[in-house]
Amino acid sequence: MKKIYLLTSLLFVFCAKSFSQVSLVQFSTGFTSPVDIKNAGDSRLFVVEQAGRIYIVDTTGVRHPVPFLNIQSRVLSGSERGLLGLAFPPDFATSGYFYVDYSSLTNGNTRISRFSVSPTNPDSALASSEQILLTIYQPYSNHNGGNVMFGPDGYLYISMGDGGSAGDPQNRAQNKDSLLGKILRIDVSSPAYTNPPDNPFVGVAGRDEIWNWGMRNPWRCSFDSWTGDLWMGDVGQDQWEEVDYQPRSIHGGNYGWRCYEGNHAYNTAGCGPIGNYIGATYEYAHSGSAAVVGGYVYRGAEYADMFGKYFFTDEYTTTYGFRSLTPNGSGGFTSANLGALGRGTVVTFGEDEWHEVYCAEYLTGKIFKFQSTACQPVAFISNNDTLYVCDTIHPYMLHTPGGKGFHYQWYKDGNTTGPDNDTLMITQPGSYHVEVTNRSSCLVISSAVQVIYSGIPSVTFTGLSTSYCVNHQPSNLVGNPAGGTFTGPGLSGTGNSVFNAALAAGDDTITYHYTVPVTGCVTTSSMATHVDLCIGINETNNIYSLSLYPNPNNGEFNLGFYLATNEVLNTEVTDVLGKVVYNENIMLPSGLHSIPMNLKTLSKGIYNLKISETGGRAVVRFIIQ
Repeated sequence: MKKIYLLTSLLFVFCAKSFSQVSLVQFSTGFTSPVDIKNAGDSRLFVVEQAGRIYIVDTTGVRHPVPFLNIQSRVLSGSERGLLGLAFPPDFATSGYFYVDYSSLTNGNTRISRFSVSPTNPDSALASSEQILLTIYQPYSNHNGGNVMFGPDGYLYISMGDGGSAGDPQNRAQNKDSLLGKILRIDVSSPAYTNPPDNPFVGVAGRDEIWNWGMRNPWRCSFDSWTGDLWMGDVGQDQWEEVDYQPRSIHGGNYGWRCYEGNHAYNTAGCGPIGNYIGATYEYAHSGSAAVVGGYVYRGAEYADMFGKYFFTDEYTTTYGFRSLTPNGSGGFTSANLGALGRGTVVTFGEDEWHEVYCAEYLTGKIFKFQSTACQPVAFISNNDTLYVCDTIHPYMLHTPGGKGFHYQWYKDGNTTGPDNDTLMITQPGSYHVEVTNRSSCLVISSAVQVIYSGIPSVTFTGLSTSYCVNHQPSNLVGNPAGGTFTGPGLSGTGNSVFNAALAAGDDTITYHYTVPVTGCVTTSSMATHVDLCIGINETNNIYSLSLYPNPNNGEFNLGFYLATNEVLNTEVTDVLGKVVYNENIMLPSGLHSIPMNLKTLSKGIYNLKISETGGRAVVRFIIQ
């Protein structure tokens, strides 16, 4: 059995086939078994030690002598247990809350806890402020996961290993009632966590906290700060290590363990074919000890030759080296092995507020920063050479990666514009580019982006009435322009274009959503309708689609129906005691009818309207209020 020791060595190296030389520069030292590096949206770095301490490092690499947090007395540390993860929410500057993942000294179970910063010292947390949000049973000492991070949606993501031992003996990773072998996603905006309503198993069988499942031991995961895509390094069993990529548009999924290790069969008893699972984006083989360490997509502004590339490594850095994945332009990635870069046992990566990348060496306790020999800052606006701006009223923001001490000159149609800033607010169409100058006076010019204000077209739809009885035949809705989708209760069919009153109730709103081709602009049109339990008897052969609307009403309403033959209809209204309060004969030709009725002289209450013809009768119930 492969033994996975605490943290896998991962290094952020920018050195693919076309890279200039990349090196690791020592940034800080003096740590004991560092396992995580995070920033809180300011100039500080926070380094997590496995034993239960968190230290602050300033911009010069100097470690504060007093820990930011010390909960060593609560942490079971050793092998793959300990204080394993740290996360700062987007509102940390105002809330003062932060979150940790650690192994409880009592029983080794995983705890996800919230702590608060001291109100008088921003460099000190209150150990007494702990609020345990979630406790997860750990049956074995290994495969604890340990990564915590906030996603672009503001939710807290938690990586959990499969519970340990080897081969996931209880198949917990595929068990949707277990939190092990998963990526969890929870909302911590309230004192006690809640589950986001769009998590995959909310409202169906399975734990509501689950986002991804079928994971073995996702030790280190990260979000691309530019795109919001999720990257996961999932430690393998005996033969394959894997990196998983989840675009922001993908809504959770099953990554296959223990059925599959990487893209290869492992224990397929009770499993579906491999196509039923999300395969590894990248895998590498090994015959001995190995443990992948997930890294980051470089989004710093210092080095253009590293921008947009995902870097990761293995705990056994000397053997497997650092690697990169570069988008190939066709939806896939090109890999490169960058070598060990003179380091070993690199166990985690981190970013500072400017998205420059760091790594920690577990055995030496040193923190390193990545740098390239190329003096080439990043000048990048968009992956597309044309941007369509839908809203012609509000301004639109262009942005390029920001660098500390950098200067920016924006251009519109060849003329200088805007402030010296990494963002530019625009209100006019045109061709835009930016010139970026770093602290060493190296200058790079971005590609031009053509901004087109396309506007939002108006949309309409037909086929929906303002009121229905529950027995009304389904209505076909038609959107204009065609090709959109309807949302709301009681909908089915292609594009949800069939409204069935029997599947809706009360006051409802139906909305037509239309996405403009090419531009991607989305516009909507909505209409309110009411469904009432107004049907009593329907024994007629010649009257179809009978409806009374609005219902309830003030005595004025409309009767809608289709008459199959020319008929003399008798309309009779009775109160709840059966007393006839209105009676009239109406001669009507065949066809579709909408007849206005005025019974405002009647008192408030419940009434029955009976329509009789030669083929039978129909009764609807209505309310005057």
